[in-house]
Amino acid sequence: MPADSLHIKQTATELNGMLGGGRIDKITMPDPDEIVLFVHSDTRRALILSANPSLPRIHVTKYAPKSNPLKAPAFLMHLRKHIGGAVIKSVTSEDGERIVYFNLLARNELGYEENKTLICEILGKYANIILCDESGRITESIKHISPSGSEKRPVLAGIKYTLPPKQDKIDIFDTKALKNTLDAFEGGKLDGFILSNAAGLAPSTITGIVTKALGGTVFDNLTAEQTDAIIKAFDMKNILGKAHPCLRKDANGKTDFWITPLYPDGEYTYFDTLNAAMDEHFYSLDRDRRLTEKAHVPKTAVKNAIARTEKKLKLFISRKNEASDAEHDRLCGELITANIYRLKQGMKNFTAENYYDNPPSQITIPLQENKSPQFNAQSYYKRYAKKKKALTMADEQIEKATADLEYYNSVYDSFSYTDEEGLEEIISELYAAGLMHEPKDKRKKEKQTFGGETVYGNCVIRWGKTNFQNDRITKQAKPENLWLHTQKTHGSHVIISGENITDGVIYRAAQIAAYYSKARLGDNVPVDYTYKKFVSKPKGSAPGKVIYTDYKTVFVTPKDERE
Repeated sequence: MPADSLHIKQTATELNGMLGGGRIDKITMPDPDEIVLFVHSDTRRALILSANPSLPRIHVTKYAPKSNPLKAPAFLMHLRKHIGGAVIKSVTSEDGERIVYFNLLARNELGYEENKTLICEILGKYANIILCDESGRITESIKHISPSGSEKRPVLAGIKYTLPPKQDKIDIFDTKALKNTLDAFEGGKLDGFILSNAAGLAPSTITGIVTKALGGTVFDNLTAEQTDAIIKAFDMKNILGKAHPCLRKDANGKTDFWITPLYPDGEYTYFDTLNAAMDEHFYSLDRDRRLTEKAHVPKTAVKNAIARTEKKLKLFISRKNEASDAEHDRLCGELITANIYRLKQGMKNFTAENYYDNPPSQITIPLQENKSPQFNAQSYYKRYAKKKKALTMADEQIEKATADLEYYNSVYDSFSYTDEEGLEEIISELYAAGLMHEPKDKRKKEKQTFGGETVYGNCVIRWGKTNFQNDRITKQAKPENLWLHTQKTHGSHVIISGENITDGVIYRAAQIAAYYSKARLGDNVPVDYTYKKFVSKPKGSAPGKVIYTDYKTVFVTPKDERE
């Protein structure tokens, strides 16, 4: 993503206009490497500052995370103490660097005004959030870097703040230095040549600017006109003056934010500010990241449960197969008893007439030569009884293991289409099922969620995203409501309520049902629908398990509620 000095400068300029003069009235810390400042200026805005190595960023957001740790971390307490209620005097950025400064006017414990600087470094895996006093000394940071971790630039409380070490490259926005560098170009990929000799921009930004200015990136040499065009294209004032923030989706479906459209191809969506474009871009990425991170432990627990159950199922089936010849043992015992007058101890086997066959056939029965005929008969009868019992138990065990496996697979499938609230419910479901141990100090949540809801054709369509939510919306539905579910596939329960449920409404609800199911990537997915009065939940069945009758089927292509 092009979170380079150019985009950071534009972001800081916009933040200065939006937040300058505003007061910080609330500070939260939804993740260990992320803080959210709520700033009241002309209106109340939420500002995300993230030092997450995979998604470092800074921008105003309309999707402020609601979660908060039960116990406030030390860095959060430090910020609340030192800059809670502070006024943002200005927001600036470091030229050529991905660093944003918030110049603050705060009050100390005695009520005296003090200047503070909150620094957000968008430096990939080295990203950090640092608070400095008016002398430039670090008072605290979200990540501590000891001298042993970095001899050149430790980050610890009490140390004077310094900029990251400079690269041995020119500033790409230094016109004179850029011209001298371009004069040394001897052919090849111009964008790669600039990237290796100049600092300040991401590779994709350089490629976009070069392509837009010259129509390509590979040249044998540069003419004077081409050199002038490149220098003009890399003029920061010129770029910022023509800023047209946007999101671009390329041919592979990858989306990224841009200060202005630099590539001729792709699907563009435009925004009033780069902050708004970044917010939309990072919202989906951050949501997926949060879900992936939070779902790792419960997902692993379900995977392990599936693996254990599959292993058990194979074992039970193997035992059943081993006991499947029980009738043969009974027959052997019966034939030994019927022919006992012919037998005597010391015989290894004997051949008898199997009178159950029509016509009768000959069968050879092995014997224990050191045992009596009576003992051999009883031995076969005991084996028969043991195998019959094993068959009965195996059938019960196979039925239970099959039901458990179906339930665990339904939980595992729900991870792919649930949201953060749904994930919390899945975790609660795993606690109830005994697949995870519930923490003793876990805060109980009384709020019950119901998944998703949309209005279509004057009808309300609701659906669950977890087994608990599915049970909940199905239980609360009225008998005359329509109930939908993908055929023979794990997925959401969908309810349609309204006075005039048309075929179009049913088709739309079926698309949603198919999207929030295991078949979401398929085409022509069968979705069953019936009245809620024909849906019932077997007593003692697992969450999300129902049976239904009197249904019809519609075939759809999965689409979510936004399409």
